[in-house]
Amino acid sequence: MVEFSRRNFLGAVGLGAGGLAAGGALTGCSNDAKDSSAAGGDFDLPTYQAAPTPEVEPFFASDTPGMIPVYTDAVQSFFKSVDREPGSGGAVTTFQLTWGDPSTPLEDNPYWQELNKRLGVSFEPQFVPQPVFDEKFSTMLASGDVPDLVFMNDQSAVNLQGIRDGAFADLSEFLSGDNILQWPNLAARQEHIWKASLKDGRIYQIPSLVPPLTNMPIMRVDLLEQTGIGLAPADADQLLAAFKEVTALGSGPGGQKVYGINKYEPIMWRRLFKVGADWQLNASGDLVHAMETENFRAMLTWLAQAWDEGVFDPVSMTTNPADIVSGAALEWTHHGMFLGAEGIAQKEIDLPGAKYDFFDLPGFDGTGQVVVQNIPYGRSTCLSHALLEDEDRLVEVLNVLDYISAPYGSEENLFVHNGIEGRHFDFNEDGLPARIEENGAELGVQYVAVDSGEQSWRGHPSNRAWAESFSEVMESAAQNSIVRDLEGLEAASDTFVRKGNQLTELLNDFERGVVTGRESVDDLDSFIAEYMSQGGEQVRSEYTKALDEAS
Repeated sequence: MVEFSRRNFLGAVGLGAGGLAAGGALTGCSNDAKDSSAAGGDFDLPTYQAAPTPEVEPFFASDTPGMIPVYTDAVQSFFKSVDREPGSGGAVTTFQLTWGDPSTPLEDNPYWQELNKRLGVSFEPQFVPQPVFDEKFSTMLASGDVPDLVFMNDQSAVNLQGIRDGAFADLSEFLSGDNILQWPNLAARQEHIWKASLKDGRIYQIPSLVPPLTNMPIMRVDLLEQTGIGLAPADADQLLAAFKEVTALGSGPGGQKVYGINKYEPIMWRRLFKVGADWQLNASGDLVHAMETENFRAMLTWLAQAWDEGVFDPVSMTTNPADIVSGAALEWTHHGMFLGAEGIAQKEIDLPGAKYDFFDLPGFDGTGQVVVQNIPYGRSTCLSHALLEDEDRLVEVLNVLDYISAPYGSEENLFVHNGIEGRHFDFNEDGLPARIEENGAELGVQYVAVDSGEQSWRGHPSNRAWAESFSEVMESAAQNSIVRDLEGLEAASDTFVRKGNQLTELLNDFERGVVTGRESVDDLDSFIAEYMSQGGEQVRSEYTKALDEAS
């Protein structure tokens, strides 16, 4: 699972075979255009053309599937990724997410004015706050007035309905094969990215790239060093013993209360106990839910014991991060601890005497953990179906999307993300663009681009001292990672689309109940029967059918 955040608002994977209403026929895009009313269809996936590689040597690189290069130095020279004349001066409208205050209006916004100049169009976004996005999305669809570019969260049934109802353009033939090469930034995504994002076997969305692995635990070195286990527990038993010893310390630097674990994060325990993806094929080739496996039962048993022995902060189940004030032997976090200025170095500054490092989680039995790789794409952008009626406009809108999707290391990416040098940013001593905060509100114009280019980790200079341990932990996770059996098909179940949130909530409530003693692991079998009767069995049937059709 990938964390939802301002920079990573994710969708799920494609609907695969079945489940979508047809779009209209594509006009004039090629000599062999197919009728897009047919499910799937015979077209080539877009040709992959790698973006230019920034002129910086990686700190760490590996051929392990799932591991991407690690960099510690910033790009010093920027390449040009777009070589075309600006647009015709018409308007390009968008429906896009906003996470904070609205951007400064166009007439008072030099960044927006410069963006229009570079694009050669009037960029006219409709800003939609995240809490009401689905509601406004439904209203937009009902109106029949669909903007040119629309932010798509395809984990949302409301958003998927727009594709089912034919509101968005089927771009399959238009971007087929080498056709996409006239938009090099859109072409800078590999075949499996496109394949995972297909809907009914067709291209309805331009997907962004998501690293295969993004989350990991960090450890309190100053606490674990005081235990008899040390910094590298070999299995679940040693890990629990270390948690108990840390909890027994009572407090750490500055008198902070400490526990083995201060916040409950299910993903970490699933990795520890090799639970795998929610839906997975067993040794007999049958589709089973993770909770039907012996590993899941063992995980619940261990967690209930750990809770009973007091190694969890009593408020660790909170949904409010502000409730967590204690320290812990391990904390579940993400790659931002290496990439961001507010990363692992800042944590040590905030708590003098604490010493942090990245932690290589073992498997419960002394072998490697099992890490489920992320869905390979995140936020996406759809184009209005109405654009199919005017190929010139369709090309111009794709030109706009290609520009604002420029890869890291390009002049266009530097401008889109950081603005105008001297007004919105200055380069600091490390060669990084440092924001000029007083003009920061001008930059909130676009959030409809889809990331492209090389996937990599680019560590913040303040965290450079942890580059080696970060690389080692991520490489170990990659070596022990798996791809979901349902990759590219996880939304192929209409029941999951409609009831997935309720089923997930049902499972989470039971799991937390077992851990805290409100429920018993002995009730797992009866809970599984309840879960399956409330839609789980139908989800299994629909996924099984999708797997059979895909094979």
